[in-house]
Amino acid sequence: MIVILPTFKGYTIDVRLGQFRKVSRENGIEFLDFDEEEGDELLAEYLGTLNLKKAKDKAMFDKIADIF
Repeated sequence: MIVILPTFKGYTIDVRLGQFRKVSRENGIEFLDFDEEEGDELLAEYLGTLNLKKAKDKAMFDKIADIF
């Protein structure tokens, strides 16, 4: 089964690992944990874009809330 992870500002969001990831030729793989300052700011910004009236967005919010 293939799972397509959501993206935000060029980062792939891996809720299971609590990370944002970005891959580029110049910088290789960049990891931002949700509990790091920069990752926390990006996560807050992402959560602000979710429309909790939509089932898909609500499910994502609930997954993220479960890890905190």
